[in-house]
Amino acid sequence: MRRPLLASPALLLALLASSLVAATPRTGAAQDPLTLSGSWTASALTEQWAVTAWGEACGPRPRPQGAPGGAVQVHQQGSELSISGAGRPWSTAECWEQMPGLARSKHSASGNARSWQTRCTTPANDPRRAVVTTTTQATDTSIQMVETGQYQFIIQDTTCTASVTRTRTYTLVRRAGEAPPAASAPPPVASAPPAAPEKKPAASRTCDAPGEPARLEVTPSRKLMRPGERFQFRALVMDAEGCALPTRPAWSIAPGPLASAATVDATGALSLGAEAGEGKLGLVASVADKGVTVSIEVTSPDRYEALLATSGLNEAGESDQAAFAMIATGTIGGRTTAGEDLGRQRKNLFVAIVGGVAACLGFAGLVLLRRGRRRAGGDLEGPASTGGVSGERGGAGAEEAPASAGAPIAGGATIAEVPAHPGARARGKICPTCGELYPGEAMFCGKDGTQLVLVN
Repeated sequence: MRRPLLASPALLLALLASSLVAATPRTGAAQDPLTLSGSWTASALTEQWAVTAWGEACGPRPRPQGAPGGAVQVHQQGSELSISGAGRPWSTAECWEQMPGLARSKHSASGNARSWQTRCTTPANDPRRAVVTTTTQATDTSIQMVETGQYQFIIQDTTCTASVTRTRTYTLVRRAGEAPPAASAPPPVASAPPAAPEKKPAASRTCDAPGEPARLEVTPSRKLMRPGERFQFRALVMDAEGCALPTRPAWSIAPGPLASAATVDATGALSLGAEAGEGKLGLVASVADKGVTVSIEVTSPDRYEALLATSGLNEAGESDQAAFAMIATGTIGGRTTAGEDLGRQRKNLFVAIVGGVAACLGFAGLVLLRRGRRRAGGDLEGPASTGGVSGERGGAGAEEAPASAGAPIAGGATIAEVPAHPGARARGKICPTCGELYPGEAMFCGKDGTQLVLVN
């Protein structure tokens, strides 16, 4: 019976040691979570827009853009993740939205590098109000990003309101430091690339047949520089659908006191001479005769820091806003040229109508004038003929006052018999052509249509 008693303490010590050894790895695992660095696959980025109000002055109407899926690399740096591939690089410390003027206003990371939230807003003085919130949740094998945005622009007294929701999911393929998967493992990785071509045509259909330039944006809209510095301005030209175009704007220096001390190349890189003085400088980018001017303030190195602190620019001396111009193409932002063309057409049509009416009135006046002249000519001929006849009859009347009815007159014409009335003789009319007499109410000769004249 003593052997079990002697063996019991040794057995207890062995069990205690084994339990401590078994507990040690689990404690380390709880304190050191698995790294998220490694190879992952990303789903296609989806966008869903809800437009509340959008007028003509708002520009191109928002449309889903998204991004194709594919293989990505995730790098964990402290409590943040940076992801490259399947579109453009992105970090959990920023918003996916890259609207000009949008800047991060709040960021938080918690949960042992498994949860992040970033809030981005536009400056208070920017008429384009935007609030974007990006939330990212991660496990050891998956990462999900959800971004919501609210946009409210006021352009030319027109309110433009819309909201968007973006989603994307990442799935682990191989963690950094792990052995390559077995031969049977690659099929899930190989099956991911075919998903990308399914989404690429949807995105490329918008840009395969781009339209005419409709909007020009230049970033930044303001820049603080010192003499001898060189800075690369960025320009983006888009069509009416919001698709980026390969069109490059023409760059030039605006006239001014410092124009001779600055040069700009075809890419928008501005260089200041070392002897440039202090003052304002304008840089112009133009497309299709529509230009936008960005402002550059040149200051001495001694005053640079003080001016930067009071200028409202960021640490790099740049404005967070973009300068933009609507290019006339008949679409959003190009309505002005379309309206001018329509107004010109209406003006030409009005001039043509007025000219046609004036021509018709002139032709009618000419016809009436010619008819009036013809009638006046007939009236002049009538009295002349009448005078001759009257003269002839007057001469005959002096000698043959009591001429009987049917007596011949000058020219061989005979006077028709007219009943005689004692005391007063009625005035009749005679045809100056054939000599036929007619009553006073007659107007034209019944034989040849000649206008009759008074006998007396």
